[in-house]
Amino acid sequence: MKVHAYKVEFADGSQPLEEVLQQIENEQSLRERIRLINQVELRVESITQLDGLWLMDFVRIRTSHGPGKVGRDSEVEGFEFEEEEGFGEETAALYDPTTGYILIQYNHFGVRGGAIADYFSAYDGTENNLYTFKPKYDEDVERRLINHGITRKISFCLDVTRMSEQDRQRGRPLSEAIDYGRQNGADKIKVEISVHGERNRSLAQGALDGLAALRSILGQNPDAVTKLEVSGKENQDSVTEVLDLIAHRLSVEFNDLVLGADLRYPRDERWRALIRAKNGWRQMLR
Repeated sequence: MKVHAYKVEFADGSQPLEEVLQQIENEQSLRERIRLINQVELRVESITQLDGLWLMDFVRIRTSHGPGKVGRDSEVEGFEFEEEEGFGEETAALYDPTTGYILIQYNHFGVRGGAIADYFSAYDGTENNLYTFKPKYDEDVERRLINHGITRKISFCLDVTRMSEQDRQRGRPLSEAIDYGRQNGADKIKVEISVHGERNRSLAQGALDGLAALRSILGQNPDAVTKLEVSGKENQDSVTEVLDLIAHRLSVEFNDLVLGADLRYPRDERWRALIRAKNGWRQMLR
């Protein structure tokens, strides 16, 4: 089980996230917790507070093609479902209001960070809430990126087939490139923006706005950004370095979780992993 960390960012006028979580906790009906996000039904399956932390388990409801069960000496066969039943893909999350960080289990087929942010934003239809999750990088990369006084090159690759409408809104500074690719039937867009010549030349603010948009998309939908590298240096006399903003995202992987009898990781086991990750990152998530 892999865990990623994100900083929760609030648009002006948004409620504190704890108020939305309290609404979800107060709603006892699982059906009433369902929200349609990017044409997929999501809901918080379980939510509880522990020592000032919010622990949640999300589920993605899937009624399309899914896996079957199989034995060493028996052929694969499907599961029998009642009406309105289907597959449920689970994703555990931990929110710490003190630091403003949310830790999320990575589940390729489950609910991703961006969908969770959109779920929170859409939960109370009477409020104008907008939350985004900014990926946390390891401290060394974060420091080096901040210290880049001169940005020489930005290289990125977008998979437009995996971009949602929300991703396109977040990527407004890149809209011309995205639209050009889509209009010409492209699946992927690869772009490299760079400056040459004088050692003190740096990319203009528009390119840095594009970098911020790419980081936002990466935080919400990692599958949409398949490459994101930044080349820069502190000053004209420094050595140019390349930072890979995908490879250096803060993450930890646990290989000691105990499977349940149904071959799924139990909720409490996944929540314990999130708490272990938070404790291990105590000095970084402040």
